Amino acid sequence: MSDIEQNLVNQHEQEVLLLNPTLSADARRSATYRRLAKVGLVLGAGACIAAVASMGTLGGPRGVPVGVSTPSKTDFIEEGMLPFLKGMLAKKAAAPPPVPAAIKKLYSEDSVRAFAALAKISFCGPLPGIYAAVAETCTDNEGVVSDCTGAQFKVTPGFVRTIDDSDLGIPDSIFGIIAKIEPTSEKSDIKSGAIISIRGSVDNNGNSIRDKETTLEDGLEGCEGCKVHQGYHESYNKFEASLQMQLEGIGCQPGACTIYVTGHGSGASVASLVAWELSEIGYIIGTSYIFAPPKIGDDTFSKKMNKKFAATGSDHGIIFSVSHGKDSLVRWPFDANFQSWGIQAYYADDSATKATQICYSGSSDCSVWQYTQAELSSVDTCDCPVAPDHGFCNFIGFEAQCYGGWSHNAVSEFKKMYPEMWNESAGVQQPDDMAAANWYPAEGDGEQAKALAKSNADAAAAQSGAKPTPAPVDNSTKQASSQVSAEYYNLKTLKAFAALAKLSYCGASSGVVKAIQATCSTKQGLCADAGFGVVPNTVVSQGVDYQSQLTQPYYMAETLYFFTALIRRTNS
Repeated sequence: MSDIEQNLVNQHEQEVLLLNPTLSADARRSATYRRLAKVGLVLGAGACIAAVASMGTLGGPRGVPVGVSTPSKTDFIEEGMLPFLKGMLAKKAAAPPPVPAAIKKLYSEDSVRAFAALAKISFCGPLPGIYAAVAETCTDNEGVVSDCTGAQFKVTPGFVRTIDDSDLGIPDSIFGIIAKIEPTSEKSDIKSGAIISIRGSVDNNGNSIRDKETTLEDGLEGCEGCKVHQGYHESYNKFEASLQMQLEGIGCQPGACTIYVTGHGSGASVASLVAWELSEIGYIIGTSYIFAPPKIGDDTFSKKMNKKFAATGSDHGIIFSVSHGKDSLVRWPFDANFQSWGIQAYYADDSATKATQICYSGSSDCSVWQYTQAELSSVDTCDCPVAPDHGFCNFIGFEAQCYGGWSHNAVSEFKKMYPEMWNESAGVQQPDDMAAANWYPAEGDGEQAKALAKSNADAAAAQSGAKPTPAPVDNSTKQASSQVSAEYYNLKTLKAFAALAKLSYCGASSGVVKAIQATCSTKQGLCADAGFGVVPNTVVSQGVDYQSQLTQPYYMAETLYFFTALIRRTNS
């Protein structure tokens, strides 16, 4: 199901829910498809069968919920099924062809695992072991099996560089790795060149803001008419000059050096911008693998990226987007103005040892597009069967790798050989603000945006002397809306808010910030149970002195107290 079709399904399903909020999920879905059949919406064979099944016999539907209108036999055939079937035939004719066998052959299970290891190691950030860890991840030392051994390439020792920039006042908010690589066999698909790994979003204020800057803006080099994700484009602009200088520093010049890109989450999307921009100044982009990339541009950008990095006959290699399970991030932003691009290598579950499907992004039967938006999950953003330890968020051996310079394989082998000496909990743990952010993307700013818009409108009205315009009320759905509003009540959220309210009685004490972060961790505790968490290092604790006529000339120290913190939701 395409994103546009899915939005229509969601809209009709919400209308069904408003009419009868007590419906079960199955009954709601049946009623939804019945409404869609009535208007002849094209959904595909699966939905058509579901719609017919929900009707029972054409003489009359079975199990029809109260308040949901149902089409008659004549209406169903003339107004629903005939346009529906005609649309299905038209859609089948317009459906994208299967990915050519020549492209599928380029996909390497060995290479995707090597790129995943380099994407994950970028989450070490600018720690002292990063240079050795990158080199050891792709070493060809005798007797050592590295993550890149199967892919038959190595990192050249001494030629590892980093991108490390602040953004929005947050140090190290932007981080990436540049490493010179060489093939270790004549049969290797990898040529001499450089690999660039861009770290994805971590739990800090800078990354949180950039993620949500979803305005589409132009300005991409050599991409006339293209519009891309503002936040990720701004992030790229921050390190563009540094990136080109670092490439030249390791002897990687345009026209004489093949570039490979990788990254996870937002890092994957920024890596695709890196590929485009470097290709425009003369670099050749080799076959690459990026992981769980959010959508990053409009239809024009999508078409141009497909022509350059997802088609045979291009001067550049294919950039495969690797997805897993029901990952919500790959479908985000849900705004219809954003379009997917490229070729998906899809792994259905954690046990998959090879790609379940290789298909064109955005196709209704491809990868995560086969699921409804309500079925998507942020859990599958972290999990990935081709990543070390089957995930990008669970960093086992963080101290050994990021401080000691060990590779993931070295950590794994040590644990097997000396289990009695390995104590993961005793070492330095990965800080929350350096770990891959596991968050559930929202469609937009929602109620906050509406409240701000009304506040601005009221302020403008006050300046002009006019009376503020009350928010419109739809009396026909007032009762149903009240019922839906009641569903916002959640005991887990209540407990989390109560805990945060109680912590305010700590006042501006020395431990209050740590207490707030511990109470509202995104990984465990009351807030995690409620599906949200505080972004690390965003808590601001403020006590305000107070003076009244009774206390003059003295102030009552910190009589007023409040704290603020940035929060992100971690599930739907």
